[in-house]
Amino acid sequence: MNILIPIETSSRELVYKIYLSRLLALKGHRCYLGRKTQIYSLMGFLKNYIYFDKGYHHGESEKIYKKIKQNNGLIVSLDEEGGVDFEDNSTLLNRYSSQFFNQVDHVFLWGKKQNEIISNNLKNSKIVEVTGHPRFELLKQKYHYLYQNKVKDIKNKYGDFVLINTNMGFGNNIKGDNFVIQNYGERVEKIDQIVSFDKQKLSLFFDLIETLAKKINCNIIVRPHPEECQEIYQKKFNDLDKVFVCSSGSVIPWLMATKQMIHPDCTTAIESYFLGKPAISLLPIDFPRDLVTKLPLTSSIMFNEIDDIIDFIHKPKFSSFNSNFSDLFEDYFAYENNSFDMIVERIMILCNFNKNNLMNISLKNQLYLKVKAFKSKLFSSNQILVNKKLNGFNWETLNNTNLNIELNSNHRKKINLKKINSELFMFSI
Repeated sequence: MNILIPIETSSRELVYKIYLSRLLALKGHRCYLGRKTQIYSLMGFLKNYIYFDKGYHHGESEKIYKKIKQNNGLIVSLDEEGGVDFEDNSTLLNRYSSQFFNQVDHVFLWGKKQNEIISNNLKNSKIVEVTGHPRFELLKQKYHYLYQNKVKDIKNKYGDFVLINTNMGFGNNIKGDNFVIQNYGERVEKIDQIVSFDKQKLSLFFDLIETLAKKINCNIIVRPHPEECQEIYQKKFNDLDKVFVCSSGSVIPWLMATKQMIHPDCTTAIESYFLGKPAISLLPIDFPRDLVTKLPLTSSIMFNEIDDIIDFIHKPKFSSFNSNFSDLFEDYFAYENNSFDMIVERIMILCNFNKNNLMNISLKNQLYLKVKAFKSKLFSSNQILVNKKLNGFNWETLNNTNLNIELNSNHRKKINLKKINSELFMFSI
């Protein structure tokens, strides 16, 4: 069966979606991995496919789901925001609403805790399965080969360094404050407060980076969130020789290579913890707890003063760290599961596999998709943001990663990777 897998943010999605596409191709499926707009166009050319949804947005997702159902498609969902939430669980409850469950065919959840939180919205619990997330699956030792070459390159270039992962996409958005208010205002509660708080955190991290550059004897890598305006950091620290602003590729090799990671409130703290490197969190002493996500802070060593961070870096003391976070692994991330295998198995059951369901895209339709991709790059009002979020989503990265998996994993059978256009690729045997 044809399986359509949209990608929005390369840094967090690309590697695991390449690996998943390979596994599904090994089972005889044909997997299309592409920019969301390319995947949506592809829906018009195919029948009887599976759509791998990455998150529900009220008012927008309904249009996509309707189109899928008209083409006899199935919808499976793995929300990219499904594990890390605010204290009131507002993100989960909005994204896993009763309307959502009425429209999808199967839902993969990060952990049993999420299942408990959303249980009141469920009409049919049989369509929900706690699998964990492949993004975190790749943090296990057996997958580290995927990142070893990049880790080596990073260390050779930057030596010892402190990594700063920022997460101020609302207050420092690449498209500005007005875009944030218009785009997220109806979907995100307290958006004005969040924007203001992001700007406060941005100022605090400016001070942090300037202080680190003066007081520690190593390089500093600033890695802004994909939706942030990177140029602000580049201009601010242009005169500091030890500060480098880098945002391309997966964050994982950077976490593996760094001496210490510092963040305000970022999911990468959890990834760092899984890798055996508890991160540092810096927030104002009076920060509003309803505007931060709980798990990244729980998994971090928390500070409110920059000088205390300097002292910690010079003489690390882990007594202040909440080591009990490990007890939450299974609750929130089902880390002991093999999420890849569970997702592939469920898809096999859902599609009642039949090779006759593999429809080809005509040359005419391939040409249409190429023209659409070309036009979108020239005329799309969101292209700057798209380019930032899809940085690294290209033939070279996909081909190299595919070959690396082929050479180093247990799944060494050759998988054909075809470039439909610069924004759409197909995996098959």
